[in-house]
Amino acid sequence: MRNGPITGQVITPNALLTADQEIWRGFLAQQTVAFVSYPYVRAVAACVPSVRICRLVQDGRTVAFFPFQYRSAAHAAAGIGERLGGELSDYFGLIAEPGFRIEPRVLLRLSGLRSLYFTHLDESQGENGLGGEKPEVGHRIDFPQGGEAFWEERARSDKKFTSDTERRERKLIREYGPVRFVFSEDDVERSLNGLIAYKRDQYRRTQVADVLSEKRTRNILHALGRTRDAQCSGIVSTLHAGDTWVASHFGLRCGSTLHYWFPVYNPALKAFAPGRILLKQIIHSAQTNGLKRIDRGAGDSVAKRDFSTSRHFFYSGLWQQPGLVALAHRMGLAIGWRMDRCKKNGEAELE
Repeated sequence: MRNGPITGQVITPNALLTADQEIWRGFLAQQTVAFVSYPYVRAVAACVPSVRICRLVQDGRTVAFFPFQYRSAAHAAAGIGERLGGELSDYFGLIAEPGFRIEPRVLLRLSGLRSLYFTHLDESQGENGLGGEKPEVGHRIDFPQGGEAFWEERARSDKKFTSDTERRERKLIREYGPVRFVFSEDDVERSLNGLIAYKRDQYRRTQVADVLSEKRTRNILHALGRTRDAQCSGIVSTLHAGDTWVASHFGLRCGSTLHYWFPVYNPALKAFAPGRILLKQIIHSAQTNGLKRIDRGAGDSVAKRDFSTSRHFFYSGLWQQPGLVALAHRMGLAIGWRMDRCKKNGEAELE
């Protein structure tokens, strides 16, 4: 049993020794979460210079890693951190050996941080002593016996849903031609450029904030698209009917898990439920491609519940050390949240 003090070393991702990279890989072997993998950290760091890793050591051995980033040089100077990847991350937290626990304030101190606001802290982080507030549901689709077995079971438990999906798919084929599905496009760069253009058009059309407007964000997606590692690989999937594009998806693969991340579909084909058909195709190809789980990330909707086999919770919160910096950060966040609420209320009144 290790009872010695925990020490921390804050370094850049490129400075992490190969031996520690392998330790990190071992810690993550049973979790299959691409967003907390070292290859994900490296991809983000290639586009965001302020990424840091706190390497935690106890009794002479590496016991955990805590990746984070600074939003700006001013935040770095003040010790204000944020989750790695910012809005481009579906998970946040510690990568640690089994049984390791640490208090948030201790983690902040060892990481050289005074304040850190976060979302997407998975409930499993409670085992490491980390927690938050405001739980948000996340859905998963598990198919350990293969995608076809999953669909057969779903047909028994929800015949109306599966029959309707298959009916729409048959109609799509009749009107546009045979379905052609590619799980992982070879030319990721070209496919990702097309998907980003479609997604940004969707944001404009639906008047939703364009999370892909910043070049740095698009660069991160391309860096992830080029990443080829067992614990983090960018995957672009596409679906066509005849010569007509139906839908696409960009996600991250970690082992047998696919993080369902950026789907987009042809708005002219909305009546066919193209997103649903694309997900069905991915599931049906699961056994061939070695998948056993699709992680839908945070958020609860009918579309996610239709396929869901299990759910878990993500938490948000604000970890702080006492002091003026923490107080100023809290006040700044409160003002920002208040302005967002006012903006949303104003938009609602105009509708």
